[in-house]
Amino acid sequence: MAFFANFKKSALELKNLRCLCVTAILIALDLALKSVTINLPFAKISVAFIALAAIGMLFGPVVAFLAGGITDILGMFIAQNMDAFNPLFTLVEMTGGLIYGLFLYNLDVIKISFSSGKAFGKSIGSNWGSLVRIVLAKFTVIVICNLIMNTSFQVLTGYIAPDVFWVKLWARVGTNFIKMPFDVLLMLLTMYPVKAAFVAVFGRWTTIGNAK
Repeated sequence: MAFFANFKKSALELKNLRCLCVTAILIALDLALKSVTINLPFAKISVAFIALAAIGMLFGPVVAFLAGGITDILGMFIAQNMDAFNPLFTLVEMTGGLIYGLFLYNLDVIKISFSSGKAFGKSIGSNWGSLVRIVLAKFTVIVICNLIMNTSFQVLTGYIAPDVFWVKLWARVGTNFIKMPFDVLLMLLTMYPVKAAFVAVFGRWTTIGNAK
């Protein structure tokens, strides 16, 4: 029941002007970060996912799902490359937003301390529950979006030949899971300041899901 309740709470966020404004800012950040994406033969190196993950954390799966679609479509317009638009890959982006929203909605992150090795380890330990949710979110996005959906859709659309599917897939497995620890650490480091900035601007942590 709590699982489905999060969808309802997230949908209600869309009625809030605060949600729309903050989401618009994070979408703009996502587009800006995508402009510095590094393209490799088997994967893309980008930190743009941070913005979509932040939307999922603040406003839940419904808002993040829609934001994923908006960022993909706007990105095509900005790049003036609408000929390359394919709704299948928009669906990949939307699914990523949905997953981040499901795992990270109302995430309670504690500031990471770098004052000493002991303080760093203690702050990581204090974030143990949040770290598990972040790891699960990133792992699920990698498996469902980056590996299964993206690779399969590239075969369906003719970007890669069917006979090299497994070659491409295993190459992506290596690339994605090698960079996964860095992505997880980046998320752990950035989710706290995002939440802190939200609280500083709006006075308290008062999403629909946490209204007091």
